[in-house]
Amino acid sequence: MLLRHTLLYLPAQFVGPLFQLVAMIVWTHLVDEHTLGILTLVTATHELLQIGFLAWWSQYALRFFGRYQDGDASRFHRTENAVLLVSVTLQSIAVIGILLLVIAPDAKTAILFASAAYVITRSLNLYIGERARVRQQIAVYSIQQIAGPALGFILGLIFIKLFGQSAEWPLAGYAIAQLFAALIVLPKIGYSRRLWPIDREIVGHALRYGIPLIVGGALGWVGLNASRFIVNEMAGVAAAGLFAVGYGLGQRAAAVAAMLVTAAAFPLAVKTMEQRGSRAAMRQLADNSALLIAILAPSLIGIYMLRAEIVHLLIAQPFQQVTLAILPLAALSGAIRNLRAHFGDQVFLLHSRTRWMMIVSAVDATLTVIFSIIGFRYWGLAGAAAATVAAALAGATVSFAVGFAKFGLTLPVAHLTRIALATIAMAGLLRLFPEAPTLMHLAAHIGAGAAAYLATLAVLYAPSLFRLLRSRPQQA
Repeated sequence: MLLRHTLLYLPAQFVGPLFQLVAMIVWTHLVDEHTLGILTLVTATHELLQIGFLAWWSQYALRFFGRYQDGDASRFHRTENAVLLVSVTLQSIAVIGILLLVIAPDAKTAILFASAAYVITRSLNLYIGERARVRQQIAVYSIQQIAGPALGFILGLIFIKLFGQSAEWPLAGYAIAQLFAALIVLPKIGYSRRLWPIDREIVGHALRYGIPLIVGGALGWVGLNASRFIVNEMAGVAAAGLFAVGYGLGQRAAAVAAMLVTAAAFPLAVKTMEQRGSRAAMRQLADNSALLIAILAPSLIGIYMLRAEIVHLLIAQPFQQVTLAILPLAALSGAIRNLRAHFGDQVFLLHSRTRWMMIVSAVDATLTVIFSIIGFRYWGLAGAAAATVAAALAGATVSFAVGFAKFGLTLPVAHLTRIALATIAMAGLLRLFPEAPTLMHLAAHIGAGAAAYLATLAVLYAPSLFRLLRSRPQQA
């Protein structure tokens, strides 16, 4: 079931993040460091606002919306509308304030309006996507994941060509595309036009479940993004723009890899927890993690082995030197955090022990701030990137230690051994290749590495596949 659901979600999980990755590369060729710094800091700010003002409700809906069906649906939808309205209003005010106080004190009115529109529409897309996952509405989820990044990127390119390189035009392109994605699915998702009366029982339950997630999520955001703002504070927005390319590419690459398999995974673990209990849910999480690691491991090693040709062929020359140093470190920290978020931390969500997430995220966030300041002061931008690896590793260590000791979490050792051997085989092949002189050669190197990895896995899993095929006629 996990593999089937993963394949159904695959287009959404791949296309949307891929366009985000492509956008980061293309912007280096079209805008300067200052504009790119504003873009990345605004999107990072929205991630924090989403955590603080809406993620608590999104996580509650993902975990408990299935209980509010039939007669209870109307009271959930009324409360949902009120929460969304308050949330996007507060987020709009906050992003304008942060722009003027922290990111770009000289920001023009157009950037303020575009940033607010981006925040509102992006929040709606993310929330609608989470609701769609609960009800297995894969088409709705796919539209939310794909339309904004893909169509928004295209509109942003057009606006830049027509009106100039200012940061408001890419933001406006994304906002228009995200609004379109939200409006087109409204007839399919089930909603109400009423805002009142708000159900206090639902809000109370959501807050009790979600407040630890707000704190933990905000701390997680600090771990992920503090280095960007520290660089901005210590060296200016242009330096933040230089840092953003390598750091953003590494984080996006890890996220793209992880999202290929994570959309279907957690709802299956929730269903297992509800129907069969904690022990079965932990086994499901272990199975989920094997698929996640099978994607992350070759992606991470591939980026490291091909880092020179990736940077020299894809990134504009002014950004290349810094990106080459930062990219593998950012990909490593991104892989660690994705593994923690989609494996270790999900134990706490399943058992409604979300306070543990605050502790884990506090470790990550605190060490990110401390290490980033020290790392940047003594080793520059690469030091700030290395600091995120050390902090991510510390947070993941705490998360997994608690999961193993208190909740019976296990590792799929047999699967991990096969994955490690296949990744080593892939790395050995890639090491033989000279640096690719063209994009076609780079694509060939990537294809050869992927083929070696998959072929090795096929050989290692052959006995299991043969046993499965032999058992099917007997079961019939």
